[in-house]
Amino acid sequence: MTSSSPDQSGPVPSLFRRVAALRGGRAVHTRGRFFHAAFRVLGRTDPYLGIPVLDEPGEREVLVRLSKGASLPGALPDVLGLAVRLPCDQAPGGDLDLLLATMGWPRWLPFPSAGFGSGVFSTLIPYRHAAGRIRFLAVAADRGRARSADPDEIAESVAAAPLDFVLGVEGYRRPLARLSLHTVLPDGEFAAFDPMLNRHPALSLPRPFLRVREAAYAGSRRGRARTRERAGAAGADPRPDRSGLTIA
Repeated sequence: MTSSSPDQSGPVPSLFRRVAALRGGRAVHTRGRFFHAAFRVLGRTDPYLGIPVLDEPGEREVLVRLSKGASLPGALPDVLGLAVRLPCDQAPGGDLDLLLATMGWPRWLPFPSAGFGSGVFSTLIPYRHAAGRIRFLAVAADRGRARSADPDEIAESVAAAPLDFVLGVEGYRRPLARLSLHTVLPDGEFAAFDPMLNRHPALSLPRPFLRVREAAYAGSRRGRARTRERAGAAGADPRPDRSGLTIA
């Protein structure tokens, strides 16, 4: 974590604050669905990350959100998001949020995908780690099966049968974990996925990118908070925060 707070008066936080306020939630990835999932570390990880929730074999329940980056309607192709919240005692807030989006080329560039079963999901910008620069990847376990890009249609599918993803680290052939989405959660008020607040000390981001991303998340959080304040002042219930995932 950085010791200083991001500048919330510059153009980046201002832009994201205004967009989030207009949308009544996050600035992007406003269309999505939440799921409970089983996260199973498959064995000895390669590389060793020094993060027990990712290194130690075993299974635990986690929160997942699938979303559309531009929130395009229906099953239209979009930059698709996969967010995973892992319980992590070593993280300052007690959780580790991994946010992945369908990637293109160059590999740090988000790219639209026709469905959640066909895209390659990536954390995009590599983390700095003692083992080197690492990027987390995920793909659907049954990539030969067509999957919609509509989170609502995916929710209907998961209600009938689990949807599995395989997670790994780019450049390493050994899979890290298997993620099995098994329960659709109702729309409601969930704590937003935020990799700036919920990250492990062993994982850091390049400083210039970190400053921009922190400013974007700070602006988005403020915009969402203002929406809730206005709703409360008007005597109405705040709009459910379906924002979950943001790719800044």
